[in-house]
Amino acid sequence: MSTAQATQAATPVRSPRLFPLYLTPFEEYMLWDDRVDYPMTFIVKMEFDGEIDRHAITRALPLALDRHPLLQAIVQPAKGNRDCWVAAPNPHVEISWGEIGEPLELPKGEAIDLRSEVGLRVWIRTGEGRCVITTQFHHATCDGIGAYQLLGDWLWFYADLVGEPVDAPLPDFDPLQLRMRVKASYNVERYRDANGKITFDRPEAYRLAIQTMHSLSTKRGKRETPAGDKPEPLFPGLCDFEFDKLRYKKLRHVAEARGQATNELLIQQLLVSLNTWSDLQGDRHRGKYCIMMPMDLREADTRLSTAANLVTYALIRRRRSECVDTPQLIDSLAQELLKLKHTRHTTPFMNVMAFLTRVPTWLKRGFAGRRRLATAIVSNTGDPTKRFSVSFPSVKGLLKAGNLLMTDINGVPPMRNGTRLTISVFTYRRVLKICLRCDPQRFSVEDSRDFLNHYVASIENLLADA
Repeated sequence: MSTAQATQAATPVRSPRLFPLYLTPFEEYMLWDDRVDYPMTFIVKMEFDGEIDRHAITRALPLALDRHPLLQAIVQPAKGNRDCWVAAPNPHVEISWGEIGEPLELPKGEAIDLRSEVGLRVWIRTGEGRCVITTQFHHATCDGIGAYQLLGDWLWFYADLVGEPVDAPLPDFDPLQLRMRVKASYNVERYRDANGKITFDRPEAYRLAIQTMHSLSTKRGKRETPAGDKPEPLFPGLCDFEFDKLRYKKLRHVAEARGQATNELLIQQLLVSLNTWSDLQGDRHRGKYCIMMPMDLREADTRLSTAANLVTYALIRRRRSECVDTPQLIDSLAQELLKLKHTRHTTPFMNVMAFLTRVPTWLKRGFAGRRRLATAIVSNTGDPTKRFSVSFPSVKGLLKAGNLLMTDINGVPPMRNGTRLTISVFTYRRVLKICLRCDPQRFSVEDSRDFLNHYVASIENLLADA
């Protein structure tokens, strides 16, 4: 099959019956909790060895986007004068080009206004036989898995256009699949009790509306920037640390010996680190820490081949006094995370969000206000390349897309209002990478790196003790 034929076969015919689409409760939440200073956007950054073909990568992007209608849509009043997804009058996504190390421009600021622009931005920086592709997604359009589906499709078309096609074809795609996401995201029937009534979790609603969680303490003292030095750009402002294969293997063994999954150990040590960090900053305030953790809602019959949101949030709360490395904390986290795994389709969080769709936007925003729902957001992404729609060839453990070898992939979830810390955990290349960003309005990139080092040191201490 020729390149033109392959491209034509993999690109769907857009259905005129798709839009307008009602928003799901989670998509509505991502919109009404969106703020100019704390936008509901997340970042994914891919790094490659190889000279990128500028023409091919530019041409490949719209081909990939044709398979992901929500990334070519905006939000406007439509059916019943309700906010709906509608086709964007100008769905084109412009790529910002520059040299490696050149700052990423944000002429409109970090926020993405979904009422006037699509929910994707792209920057590509090249030089010295390398390239870095940074993408910013609005979370109302898709979750992390949906973003990886788009990025995988984009690399698939790129490989095809540079004459090194991937053997596996992209899966068939029907735009009308997107209608499935409503029930897959929030199925009201799952929330009915034995009498057929829809239950509403009043205690959780109270906690979300009234309780304020303890925050990541601001760094004590100001670091002086040496004369002539420029501070690191606050966007994307990512800091990361990598446990190599041997250290990652030891970490898994240590967790197993403690009766924990690796993810449980990482969440536990984050709670411990938040507590000890507060002590170091002289913060003696009591209260609770809360970890907000995204949970995938996809099942075998709801695995869409297009970018969308099929995710909910779990909220893991602990008093400061409980955030020490003890058997009690280990056991309680293990039990809570196991329960969440089996009850993720009926989380109290989504129940409350669905209820709030009935009230006016001003009341929704007042519900959260400037209240801190979570101390940190933590997403265990695993290997993002496993979320691509097809398997790519590899060279020495590195994904190969045409003439490019992917050397790294990372990013962080959105930072909502009141939350000062967002973290993703990755396992690409069989290493464990922790990627972190602190609130750029309160922390410099160097301050963020200090907290990351503090967190990593707490994990390393467990390895040393073992």
